[in-house]
Amino acid sequence: MKKIAIALAVVALFINNCEAKKVKPKKSVALRELIEKKIKKNRPSKAEEFVSAEQAIVIDCDTGDCLYEKNADEQCAPSSLTKLMTLYILFEEIAAGRIKLDDEFPISEAAQKIKGSKSFFQAGTTAKIEDLIRSAIVHSGNDACVVIAEGISGDCETFAERMEAKVQEFGLKNTRFTNPTGMPDEEHYSCVRDIAMISRRIILDFPQFYHYFSEKTFTINSITQQNRNTLLGNALKIDGLKTGKTEAGGYGVSASAQNNGKRLIAVVNGCKSAKARAIDANKLLAAAFKGFVQIKIAEAGKPIAEAAVCMGEKNSVGLCSHEDITVSVFRKYRDRLKIEAKFKQPLEAPTILGAKYGTLVYKYGNFKSKTYDLFACEPVARVGILKRIQILLKRVISGDFSNLGGCPKDGETVVNIEIAQ
Repeated sequence: MKKIAIALAVVALFINNCEAKKVKPKKSVALRELIEKKIKKNRPSKAEEFVSAEQAIVIDCDTGDCLYEKNADEQCAPSSLTKLMTLYILFEEIAAGRIKLDDEFPISEAAQKIKGSKSFFQAGTTAKIEDLIRSAIVHSGNDACVVIAEGISGDCETFAERMEAKVQEFGLKNTRFTNPTGMPDEEHYSCVRDIAMISRRIILDFPQFYHYFSEKTFTINSITQQNRNTLLGNALKIDGLKTGKTEAGGYGVSASAQNNGKRLIAVVNGCKSAKARAIDANKLLAAAFKGFVQIKIAEAGKPIAEAAVCMGEKNSVGLCSHEDITVSVFRKYRDRLKIEAKFKQPLEAPTILGAKYGTLVYKYGNFKSKTYDLFACEPVARVGILKRIQILLKRVISGDFSNLGGCPKDGETVVNIEIAQ
């Protein structure tokens, strides 16, 4: 009895402190952005020997992972690969309902007189939006892109500001666009990593328009022209996106293909010829499809790890991702894939549904991935005052006087996650 009386006295000393301590709920964390920022990978690669292109990259379209790179962040003239951003903005306008495919834009003198590849639109006439899309993609029409820019923003200079806003929104670090066509300008530049990310955004954000990039020919103004992307429909089933060529930038292409549900994007630039860019892009995609395998390491809403909870209605809470996480792994390292969840525990109740409590990374060889966030799969309420007194009494009776003020100090825990492959 004496021991219990002492325990009650000790608990009484701390109970006011327990009640006075307000537990601030963790703020809910928004869903992880679908489009990740620039990812640097340290993967085994002999890109310098493998392709002749001055700049090259291959990315996994689904995850954004970089699978292969050569001078991927080196600033270069993007040439007509610029038109991918022009088209993205047009697709955005159509998807928002501000423009319809059968609407028409007027053809200006500036559009008719522009140099380079064109569809030969005549000033004083009009062109349907859908025809302008096909012209910009198949013909690489500079005139079509001027018409698009003027139709959306009034003039090319204002449209370039819209392009620059997208550059900032996408987090492109080595890109500046001063015109909608890619015509030579010392202040107009990009890099193959950024072009790959623009390509990826088109594919993911506007799948309803992606079919235009697979068209091999287009006829307008009584003129039929072939798509300069000679890779379309080849053995790898390449179905897009766009070529480019200027004296400053050399020959370039952004090419994409899907194989067994996995879509990849390859971008090369600074090639010596149209044949060289086709060979390099095809070689990179073929090697990436063969060399990498996709593995799902997390399923949306499904607990990946369990974190202990203190002073909660439940003793633990599941940690999960808000979305499926599927990663590309160098095939020969598949058996050495390690997945680690890192979080602090015990978590002090209440835990908030959707609040961030941990992170996830995967590793293989000398490669470590970017960090993915882990969230509470469910809320865990804090126990009432009587239950807390009971918990504290048990600690005192057992001789544990270290955490009578509440929960033990949390410590970082690293858990290795096993997945079926």
